[in-house]
Amino acid sequence: MSNLKTAVIGVGNMGSKYAALLQDNNISGMELSALTRLKPPYKEMLLPSIEAGVPVFESADLLFEAVESGALELDCVIIATPHYSHETIAKRAFKNGLNVLCDKPSGVYSRQARAMEEEADRSGKVFSMVFNQRTSPMYKRLKEIVESGKYGALKRFDWTISDWYRPEKYYTSNSWHATWDKDGGGVLLNQAPHNLDLLQWICGMPARVQAFCHEGRFHDIEVEDDVTAYLEWAGGATGTFVTSTGDAPGLNRLVISLEEAMIICENDCLKIGSVFEEMGMKEREYRASSEDYFRKIKGTWTEISFEKEPSPYERVLQGFSDECNNIGRSVASGKEGRKSLILSNAMYLSSWEKRMVEIPEAGSEYEKEFEKNFELWLDKKRRS
Repeated sequence: MSNLKTAVIGVGNMGSKYAALLQDNNISGMELSALTRLKPPYKEMLLPSIEAGVPVFESADLLFEAVESGALELDCVIIATPHYSHETIAKRAFKNGLNVLCDKPSGVYSRQARAMEEEADRSGKVFSMVFNQRTSPMYKRLKEIVESGKYGALKRFDWTISDWYRPEKYYTSNSWHATWDKDGGGVLLNQAPHNLDLLQWICGMPARVQAFCHEGRFHDIEVEDDVTAYLEWAGGATGTFVTSTGDAPGLNRLVISLEEAMIICENDCLKIGSVFEEMGMKEREYRASSEDYFRKIKGTWTEISFEKEPSPYERVLQGFSDECNNIGRSVASGKEGRKSLILSNAMYLSSWEKRMVEIPEAGSEYEKEFEKNFELWLDKKRRS
């Protein structure tokens, strides 16, 4: 197996991490072969590669021109640029026969993600997303439990993620941060894509959402830094999703109620409270037959503790390398990026229009109507 020649496009905070993993030979089957937009703080970190002859390009356009002229040979690109540019870069990479690993989110609006998928399908190349939280042993086990049906169907989903705290200077550290025109959104697009991905990965896509996105509630910014959303699933389950960058101390607590158990997910621990043993029958049957009007069901509780995944980004890059080399699978395919983006787009649209929004199914006619409506609103926000 020969190493895949890989370019990191956008060497900022995240791009430098990916480049360093390649430089240090931590990813089997890949090698660092080019860099773009290398910011000064990260140049020293990657100096060994630069001195060894890895070329640095001022832009993605210049890198692709080198590829197209035959001056640069590549197999893969890792995209870690500002969100609006992901679609253009990915599509050009696919047209040049390159595999693509894209940092989250896949774009700003869901049509971008759809266009990336379609170009990937035409090219036949690998398209993957950096959803590193899927490597967490706790979330993987939680997904297994929910999907197994052991405790029945989903009844309620409640997730508060307020541990994305950011000080004011975080938003002023880059000119593109926290702007509709350059960044495309706030906490939903920058921090919460991980949580939105896990939401649909573990429990499936909701059917509709009513959201309240508060813009500049805790910071002097034009985009949202506080969100509360109410969700409904087609099967009747309901839920809430709350996230913020202005709460301290923060909390990351997920509670999933199933027909026969409650699962509390917090601090790398799953607490499972099952009810069958206490009730002696299915909860639905007990509810229909019990004559004990005021009995409090305590549940039978068990705890499962987990070690953190020590190298989540390494796992993501290795999975991408394995799929490109036909020896494994990526942690998350590129098609998954569209799902979390549809969720965030629906939350924005719901908040702007002050109504409940139906979440489109991928490939439906309603999806195109949804895309158009969202983009009209986003254009207004960018011009305001």
